[in-house]
Amino acid sequence: MKKYISILFFIGALLSCDVLDEKFESKIAAQTYYTTDTQLADAAHTIYYHMCDLTDRTCRFNTICLGANDVTTSPTLKDLVEFETYYPSGSNVMLKYYWGNYYKTIISCNNIIVNSTKVPDSTVKDVALGQAYFGRAWQYFWLVRMHNRIPLILDIETHPTIGLTDAKVVYDQIVEDLKKAEELLPDNYTDYRAKIAFNKGAAKSVLSLVYLTMAGYPVNDHSKYALAAEKAKEVIDNAGTWGYKLLPNCADLWKNVRFNDETILGYYFNNSNGVSNQSAPYPGQPSEWTGWDYYFAELNFYKKFPAGARKDATFETNYPIKNADGSTSIVDYTQLKMKRPYYKKMWDHDGMNWEKPWEYNDWTSSRTTIAMRYAEVLLIYAEAKAMSSSPDATAYAAINQVRTRAGLPNLDTGLSQTAFRDAVIAERSWEFAGIEANGSNWFDLVRTETVEKAAADRDPSEIPLLKQPTKSSYFAPIPDNDILLNPNLK
Repeated sequence: MKKYISILFFIGALLSCDVLDEKFESKIAAQTYYTTDTQLADAAHTIYYHMCDLTDRTCRFNTICLGANDVTTSPTLKDLVEFETYYPSGSNVMLKYYWGNYYKTIISCNNIIVNSTKVPDSTVKDVALGQAYFGRAWQYFWLVRMHNRIPLILDIETHPTIGLTDAKVVYDQIVEDLKKAEELLPDNYTDYRAKIAFNKGAAKSVLSLVYLTMAGYPVNDHSKYALAAEKAKEVIDNAGTWGYKLLPNCADLWKNVRFNDETILGYYFNNSNGVSNQSAPYPGQPSEWTGWDYYFAELNFYKKFPAGARKDATFETNYPIKNADGSTSIVDYTQLKMKRPYYKKMWDHDGMNWEKPWEYNDWTSSRTTIAMRYAEVLLIYAEAKAMSSSPDATAYAAINQVRTRAGLPNLDTGLSQTAFRDAVIAERSWEFAGIEANGSNWFDLVRTETVEKAAADRDPSEIPLLKQPTKSSYFAPIPDNDILLNPNLK
């Protein structure tokens, strides 16, 4: 594995660049480097490195999702509070971080795609291309959902005066890339990439989510519901091909996870090789445990969350606290500094002492960050099937699998199309609560145009809103520095 990590770091350094800077050192290197399919395959490692680097701290890559009604942050964290209160500035540090790193990953993908024309056809080349198309699509999917209008770059040229591309065009490119990835990627890998690299099942799953998103705001192409249902059904019907299934118990999802059968897309870390996950455990832990208080639950969301196995697995209810005399007390969230329940989805890791969690002395881990789970495919199918035709027996079966695992009864039968859709959206909010790595809750509020409704349901003790959100609050601004370099990005 060290061999591949070293290659990954080399290529990552080689291809690093500012997407809007006229300096583009990697272009020259790329012209001489890509001559064989093995080199393309080696270059694919940098995609995974950049994605891990982008997501190694939950507070960075998912900051935009603080606008959802399931999470809030410490009032002392200015850059995070801007997203929590719906008005991030163009100078926001978190904004600049993920903007640059998403485009860095895209350029890595473009290097493979563009330079592949110089390499003879082979299965190795196809798999490398499939990974590049998937990686580019996934990065653009995040960017367009965050910003709506963005620069669309599909080559390795300099673009000092590039303008913004409408969301519909960006989404169409994402679909095109995912369709190519779907064709080129294998069902499974038989080498070290098994369970780590993008495969055909992941491409189909993400494509179903892209279609579902396009059916809502701002694209509002309702014909995409049928395509979302069709693609999700392919994954459900062939789940065994990729080993996808719901884990029997919610709590099993969040044990010290490296791999599990519910993960469709994950970010995999190896702390011993320097690819470390800073998302676990500190960002989501209370400061009483030396945590960072970066995110925790909004009160109304926690109180309305249905009781059962899923709620027990999602939130910590008993907090061991070290007293001045060295003894330990167990308190509830009302006795913590932030007076909010914390999510425990990213706490478990090598070295975690659940009785004395403050004893952990390393802020990094090898814990996998899960970006997409099989539960999401089931809920995509349920919603898309209902909205494209009707909430039939298959749609009920899909959502009820998730509810049964959560310890909830089956959904009431006979619901209208809209009522069923709303039930699925609520189910998604509970299932993916707490800044999971796909940002589902925030992006669901945007695509269903319900950000304003969620903001109106804040407990009075939450961070005050200077003004209520509007449609203009749905999308983050372009970073100020990039606009200074290129006024066409205004």
